[in-house]
Order: sequence, then C-alpha cells, then structure tokens
Amino acid sequence: MTGIADANLRQLMTNLIIELYKYQAESERKRIIERQQQGIALAKQQGKYHGRKPQYAKDDPRLQHAFKLYQAGMSDIDVARNTGIKRTTFIRYRKKLNVQR
Repeated sequence: MTGIADANLRQLMTNLIIELYKYQAESERKRIIERQQQGIALAKQQGKYHGRKPQYAKDDPRLQHAFKLYQAGMSDIDVARNTGIKRTTFIRYRKKLNVQR
C-alpha cells in the first residue's frame, strides 16, 4: 500500500500536516522576535543600542524650508512635492517639532 485510498482522509491528513507546519513556523517566528527584543534590551542597558539615526536633523535646511512653505499656506502634499521629503515623513517631523501654521 503506497498511500491513503480514501480521498477525504487524505485531504484531512494533508490539512493536518499543513496546520502543523504553520504552527511550527509561527512559534519559531515568535521565538526569534522574543530573542531579538531581549538582545535589544540588553544592548540598551549596556549603552550600545541607540536605534536608527534620524533622517533629518532638527536644523536641517531642507526640513526648515519645508516648514516655511507649510507655514506660508502650502498643503502637506505640495510641500512634499516641492521639497522631495515624503509626505508622511514631513507630517511626522511637523508633529514632533510642533510646527503649526
């Protein structure tokens, strides 16, 4: 006998094996994330982890120019088009630095 003759039973076994593989993959991914978070926490305690460097400094001329355009009445989208700064990045910095019209 080379396999399961009943099609329903064969499909059930196939689904069961697939679910088992999915569970193993999900569990492994959770363990990887947990170990990564532990490593980051340890590095922060040791002063070795500072995260990603900001894309723009507070006094970056491109960012300051974008803020001036925004305060002059331009929309976020127009500021992004004129300065080359992504709209979401501009909005994040605008909120972070509390720039208002």
